[in-house]
Order: sequence, then C-alpha cells, then structure tokens
Amino acid sequence: MQTRRVACWHWVRIAVILAAVTSTTHAADRLAGDHITLRNGAKLRGVLFEQSDKSVTLLVSAKWLSTTNAKLHQSSRPQTVDANIAGLEQAVQRLKAEPPPAGEAIAAFYKQQLEDAQDELAKADDFEPEFLWLTLPMKEVARVDAATPEHRQLLAWAWAEGLDRAEARSAEDLSRDLKARNVSPIGWPLPFIERLPAREQTDNEWAARHALVEYALGSRLDFQGTGDVLARTGKDAQADAGPLLVELLKQQLQSQLGDLLGDRPAKNGGNNAAKSESLAKAIQTAESEKRNGFRVTRLELAIELQQATVTTQFVARLADGSWRTVFQHTERADAKLARPEIEKRIQDDPQVKKVLDLTRQLGVAGDGQIQQAIRFGAATMIAQQNCDREFAAFRDVYLPSLVRPTLSIIRGN
Repeated sequence: MQTRRVACWHWVRIAVILAAVTSTTHAADRLAGDHITLRNGAKLRGVLFEQSDKSVTLLVSAKWLSTTNAKLHQSSRPQTVDANIAGLEQAVQRLKAEPPPAGEAIAAFYKQQLEDAQDELAKADDFEPEFLWLTLPMKEVARVDAATPEHRQLLAWAWAEGLDRAEARSAEDLSRDLKARNVSPIGWPLPFIERLPAREQTDNEWAARHALVEYALGSRLDFQGTGDVLARTGKDAQADAGPLLVELLKQQLQSQLGDLLGDRPAKNGGNNAAKSESLAKAIQTAESEKRNGFRVTRLELAIELQQATVTTQFVARLADGSWRTVFQHTERADAKLARPEIEKRIQDDPQVKKVLDLTRQLGVAGDGQIQQAIRFGAATMIAQQNCDREFAAFRDVYLPSLVRPTLSIIRGN
C-alpha cells in the first residue's frame, strides 16, 4: 500500500508541474453475459473466453445447458472432464520439471501450487463440472453478441451467488438481486474462478503467469512517463527523471517556458514509433536484470481539452523470448472538475509547493494557470488510482492459481 501511495504521488507531482470489440447494447433489459447464435438456430449464453477466425470458446453453466440443449450438454460434459484432467496433469508436469525459483516467497508459492494441483488431480476422475467449455467452429456460428466486461462479470457474480435462471434475466434484474445481498459485482469473483474446470495452457500463457508471479511476489520493475519519455520508478530506480520533468513542464506551460526550456516542440503524448522505442529500452533493462515482467504507466495531458489520461500495461516475456503486453487499461479524468480535498493535499505537498513557488517567482504562470495545474494533478491522481485498481483486480484474478483461469478472460479490458 505504501508503494502504491508513493507511486501515485509521483504522478500527482508531475501532473501539477505539467498541469471494447463489442456489438452489445446498453439497454436496461440487456441480458448479462455473452450470447452466441448457432446456424441451426440454437442460442447459447455464457462468458466468452476466446474467439478467432476458426473457433469460439464459451463457458456455460452445466445446469443451464442441460435444460436448454441436452444433446450439447451430453457431448460437452465428458470433454470438459477430460480437459480438466489434461490441464492439471500439464501443470503438475511443468511444476516438477522447472528449477526452483529464486526468492523465498515465490518458492513457497510454487511449492503450494504443485501440492494443490496434485490434490486436485487425485480427485479428478470424480470431478463433476459446474461449468462447461464449449469450443465451437466458426462455420457453425451465425452470430456472436459480445458483452461489455461489466456485463460479463455480472453473470459470473450471479453464478457465484447461485442466482436462479441467471442466463435468462436482465442485467438490471441481476444487479438488483446482488445488491439485495450486499454484493457489488466488480471484477471477477474468486469463488467463481475456483470452480472453473482447468484447461491446458500454451507455453506463452504459462510464461506470462510466471512473469506476473515474479512481479507480484518478488522485486518489482516499474516505469512511468509521458509520451516517448519513460523513467524507472520505485526503490530500485536509478534513471534520471530530469528529462521527464522537463517534457511534462513544457506541455503545461509551453508558451511561457519555451525560451527557458529550449525550442524542442512539445509532444502530445508522443508518436507510436517513439513510444515503441522507449518501451524497447524498458525491455532492455528487464533483460539485463533477468526480469520476466514489468509494468509501464504513461500519462498524457490534453491541455486544450483539459483532460488527463493514464494508461498502464503489464509486459511479460513469453516462452519464445518475445515480449508482449498481457494487460492494459486506460483511464481518463476531467481536469475541469473541482476536487477540493485532493487539491488541498496536492497544494500541501512540499515538493509541489517548491516548484509552484519557483514558477510564481519566474512570473511564467498566474494564479489561474497554477490552479488549473493543480486540477490536472487531481485528475491525474483519480486516473492513476483507477488504473492501479484495475491492475490489482487483474493480478488478484491470476495470482491465486497457476491452473485457472485462462489469461484471455481479461483480454480486451
């Protein structure tokens, strides 16, 4: 918690200085979850996990499918049981074959994961799945109506709470029932995840899980910046943050401070090539320190629109040695809104006071500009906190188990 607070204030200080593929509707009567219509007219409702040009994978309630499509239930149940056994066997083999990881906490985690997978595997023949995997060829699919992440998670919460006929009820109706039980359907419910049948994982998915465990339980590697400028943050930070501060300051007060800070044009978030270059440098740092995952958070300020945008991503080294973003989330906050409590905290921050006092002495910004800069800081704090919350939700979904769920459950958020 202390690390997160420090990181958040890092962003606020900077901001003060610089001042889904879906086809869903949002009607109140929209059913929760994803909907698939087959060419034979059958309709399936559940949680969409994977979709490609060749196939689509949907998780459905076994009870619901048995009452609506007994033939499909009869064929998919044994397939799910076999997939569960195969997934557990694969996890046990991998955990036994891999060398002991470095770090006491990580080693203890993997030891417990092996014991849990072995215990599950010993009982796998008697496993009665509550949920079934349906992998359907796209040639059999007439239409896919993908839900928003919120509606997808709402169905998962309804399943976890055992709400009756969850697939046939509106999102509004399910939300009302969950509220009556004092349940907030935010994120993915752990009881639901624990009840999922296992599946085999690709080498890349397994590697991404390892990267997340290393980041969560070991020494963290983080970068923050704006546009094409990234600086390492945290207790292990050694990078010079000076260029980052200059770039941010130029964006907020470019017209007044252009002469003082040189004639390099201010960037509106940087171009894609420059961003890729800065990410490549972060990857080089990770590789030099033999890290398998790191987090990057970027801030972009739209001065004219008075909007702060924070994007955070988790980048993992895959089995083939390449690096890929396995989580990304963007939050935007309106810098025109007054947030008195947050603004006061910002104004009272010693580092902020020092910079703003210097700005006043130089005469490059009036009180109105300074006030707007503080509001940009408050907006940045809100966006940063929301990004942190979304990443924590992603981490908490995957950290409890190396077996479930598949990483694609969060993809697209």
